[in-house]
Amino acid sequence: MIDLVNLAANLCTAMDKEADKALPSEIAGVVKTHSKLAVGSAWIPIPGADVAAGATTIWTMYGRINGKIGLAVKDNVLKTIASGVATNLASYAAVSGVGSMLKFIPGIGTVGGALIMSATLYAVTMASGAVYLKALCALAQKQGPNIDLSQLGSEMKKILSDKTTLKAMIKDFKKDY
Repeated sequence: MIDLVNLAANLCTAMDKEADKALPSEIAGVVKTHSKLAVGSAWIPIPGADVAAGATTIWTMYGRINGKIGLAVKDNVLKTIASGVATNLASYAAVSGVGSMLKFIPGIGTVGGALIMSATLYAVTMASGAVYLKALCALAQKQGPNIDLSQLGSEMKKILSDKTTLKAMIKDFKKDY
């Protein structure tokens, strides 16, 4: 099981941000909060809008994490990275698309689709947060506290290429939900 607080603590240590001992818990809290918000987006009754809202939740989560550690990243870079991660992880959680499509059936389809999507969007958002924290940790360990974010995309791709770990992560986060 992925421990978000440990991942966040590793990031803070690598970036020399240990002064605030509460920071790792705050960063883990950002990931957990946005995962819960993603569940709310599953209940948007419009097919496609629910998935877009879930992706936006991931993008804003990355922005809030960056704010906590003092990283300045342009919104369009975060949107690109968030979309790539969500797309990659959604392949493990294809149920999300099925849930969204069910919403075309009025009533029971809307509720059924939202129920199916809730756990999936929660798991994908949690995994997206874990992947992002791992990528930032890898960069900070290589570069020190002054991270050059031009390498962020390649670090994310390395982490996303470990399909076995990603599958296990999604499964664990769905179970936690």
